[in-house]
Amino acid sequence: MSNYPMRPLGKALSLAVTQVTVEEADTYQIAGVRGFGNGVFPREEIRGSETSYKVLNRLRAGDIVMSRLKAFEGAISLIPERLDGYYASPEFPTFEVSNREADVRYVKFLCSWPTFWRKLQGESKGIGARRERVSAQKLLEIEVPLPDLAEQRRVADKLDATMSRIAQFATLREHSSQLAQQHKDSLLRPIEKLAPLSAALRPSSDFVDVDPDEDYRTAGILNRGRGLFHRPVTSGSDTKYPRYNRLHTGQFVYSKLFGWEGSLAVVPAEFEGVHVSHEFPTFDIDPSVADVEYMSHLARWPGLHDALKDKGTGMGSRRQRVNVDRLLATTVPLPSLAEQRRVARQLSMVRQTTEAGAEQLAQVAALRSALLNAAFSGQL
Repeated sequence: MSNYPMRPLGKALSLAVTQVTVEEADTYQIAGVRGFGNGVFPREEIRGSETSYKVLNRLRAGDIVMSRLKAFEGAISLIPERLDGYYASPEFPTFEVSNREADVRYVKFLCSWPTFWRKLQGESKGIGARRERVSAQKLLEIEVPLPDLAEQRRVADKLDATMSRIAQFATLREHSSQLAQQHKDSLLRPIEKLAPLSAALRPSSDFVDVDPDEDYRTAGILNRGRGLFHRPVTSGSDTKYPRYNRLHTGQFVYSKLFGWEGSLAVVPAEFEGVHVSHEFPTFDIDPSVADVEYMSHLARWPGLHDALKDKGTGMGSRRQRVNVDRLLATTVPLPSLAEQRRVARQLSMVRQTTEAGAEQLAQVAALRSALLNAAFSGQL
C-alpha cells in the first residue's frame, strides 16, 4: 500500500511515436529492450531490404520505450542518450514524459520496479507466452504512485545516489569474476603435459530400475560449467525412463545432449544418491592419475568447453549429442598429481572468493528491490 496518491500513468506519460518509412537502400541502427529492468540495448544494423516492416519507430533520448510483447516481464525503460536516433519495430511504442507532471528519473525507476511489472502482467492480452501483449492505452491507464513533482525529485535523488553505488558494486563484482576466469586460464593453458580424458576417467554407472511407487530426487547440469542443480522430486509413475543413473560423490558426469555447451561437473557431496537419466554418463576419477578437485576445475574451464564444441553429432542444436568416446578422446592439461593439487588449491581459493561475491550480488539485488518498494510506498 502506498502513502502516495495513485494516479493513471497517463498523467505522466503520453504516447509519442515517431514513425519513419523503411527505404530498402537505407540502413537502420536497431535497438531492443531487455526484460527485468535491464534497459535498452543496441542490436545489429540492418538494411531496409532485410526487414518485412514497412515502418520503424525512431527512438528519442529521454522518452520511455516499451516492448508490447514482453512489458509484463519488465521490458520497459528510459531511452539513454547513447541510443538517441536508433530504431525499433512498431512493437515498441514510445512515450514522452510530461515535465509538468513527472520527474523523468522517477519514471525511470518506476519502470524498473517489479511491482509495476506485475501490474502490466494483469493487462497483457493473448494466449501463450509469445502473444501476451500490453497495449499503449493499457499502459497509460495503469495506476501508479505519483506524488507531486517536489516529492518525486526527492525520491529520485535518493534512489540515484543509492542505485549508483549498487551499480558500481555490481560492476566490480563482474570485473572480479572476469579476472578469476583469466587467472584460471593463466594456470591451465601453459601446462605442457596433455592427455585424453580417458587417462583419468573410467566409465562407472549405477543404474537402478524405476519403481512406479517410489519417489526420486533428480538433477540436471547447467551449461558453461555452472554445475549440478536439483530438479523437483519425481514419482516413478511420472517418468518415461525405465531406469535412472544414481550419482556418487566425486564422480565426473556430463550431459550427452549439452556437453558441447559445457554441461560437465564433478559430483559434490550434496548430490550423493541423486538420480539422472541415461543421457548423463558418469565416470570414476582414477586417483593415481587425477585429483578430484583439479578435475572439478577442469569441468568449469571454458578451454575444455571450447574443445567440446565440435564434438557433437547430429543436426540442429537439440540433437548435438557428445558421445562417450568423443568425450574421452578430448585432450586436457594433465600434469603430475602434485602439480594438479597445487593448481587446484589456487583455483579453489579464487572460486571461494567468487562465490562469496555472487552471494553478495544476490543480497544487493534483494536490497535494490526493497529500496524500490520503500520508495514507491512513500517510506524512503
